[in-house]
Amino acid sequence: MALNSKETKLVKDTIPALQQHGEHISTVFYKTMLRDHPELHNYFNSVNMHTGKQPKALTQLILAFASNIVNISELVPKLERVAQKHASLSIQPDHYEIVGKYLLRAFSAVLGPAMTPDVKLAWTKAYWVMAKMLTGREAHIYREFENWKSWRKFMIYEKKNETLEGNIVSFTLKPVDGKSLPSFMPGQYVTVKLTVPGMKYAQLRQYSLSDAPRSDHYRITVKRDQGSNWDYANDDAMTVSSAATSASDSSIGSTHPGRPGVVSNSLIDEFHEGDCVEMTHPAGSFHLNTNNDNSMPLVLISAGVCVAPLMSILNTVVNKGINRPVSWIQASRHDAPFQAEVDAIARRHPNIRTKFFKSRLSDSDVLSYTSSFDNDFFALTAEDLCLNNSSSEYYICGPEKFMMQVSSHLAKHGVKPERVQFEIFSVGSFEMKMD
Repeated sequence: MALNSKETKLVKDTIPALQQHGEHISTVFYKTMLRDHPELHNYFNSVNMHTGKQPKALTQLILAFASNIVNISELVPKLERVAQKHASLSIQPDHYEIVGKYLLRAFSAVLGPAMTPDVKLAWTKAYWVMAKMLTGREAHIYREFENWKSWRKFMIYEKKNETLEGNIVSFTLKPVDGKSLPSFMPGQYVTVKLTVPGMKYAQLRQYSLSDAPRSDHYRITVKRDQGSNWDYANDDAMTVSSAATSASDSSIGSTHPGRPGVVSNSLIDEFHEGDCVEMTHPAGSFHLNTNNDNSMPLVLISAGVCVAPLMSILNTVVNKGINRPVSWIQASRHDAPFQAEVDAIARRHPNIRTKFFKSRLSDSDVLSYTSSFDNDFFALTAEDLCLNNSSSEYYICGPEKFMMQVSSHLAKHGVKPERVQFEIFSVGSFEMKMD
């Protein structure tokens, strides 16, 4: 269903008007779709619906796709993150039928008479070009999942505080069916489904796996949302699972004041050893490729609870005996999660060097760029950052502002973008770019 040159022009000519009314499209599109298909609430993070992040994300995605439709091959890496997320949520092809119907209806409402039959046909084609790319990739991912394509029940085997404050907690989870677990690429995440009292729909959140692959259990790490100074509009989604609000039938979402972090806080406060949750197969495009025989230096840079996927990478490197120099750089507000574990690993492996420093992180873990952070980070030596090796690889995970500052610093020292990977937890962030 490729577009011809005339159709491509029709699509591009209407993009400015659609961008101008993007907020309206996002709100009307999702509100109407969820009114007619309330079952879809079970697939969305309710706080991202309430804030508008989720509606905006899809609108921005289709408009960005349409803007680059003549260079589709360049979009493949960008869409990989979306396909991985969809696979983790068990999104199916029929969901694209529903979304397309309501998205195009919203476009028609905004464009009015400008949405001629020819324009509508062109946009329908453009949408389905993107949808086919995504469903094709998702079908491949599902085949890789083999027999585990949907939800699987896990029991909480161990629950452990990773900080003295008890605000970051790891959960060791074992499959109830007792069957062996598949391996995964370190850095990937799982989707966890919970039933939270007082909330009408199931709550789904992504949590990074924080240990090396094991055949009998997985480990995830969760941060409590303290709630103080909690600001939906400025939440950088530092926590691996975003805070949640309840959604009603009469609006995209409604929030109960004083109930931040419904899912993460519920896991920490109300779920104990012996309790069960449901999870999907590990997924995600941010990961270390352990099949690549590479001896180049590995630099792992994190802040706060976003250390979780890098902990998985570090433990995998150690467990597999991968002979690579590793530089571990970790910022935290108070005591650093996993510091004792990392220090113990470094003592046993001379190829691993570590740097821990404090940074003034707010309760929502949005980094405050104080002189303390600047001084500590910029004081890192070329050896700490492996800048003397042009093949060093960098994995960065933290608030987006943190990652932007780190990536800018690396770029100024000649690190090329293709050698840097970012893990982005916030909805709507299509990609991270290095300056």
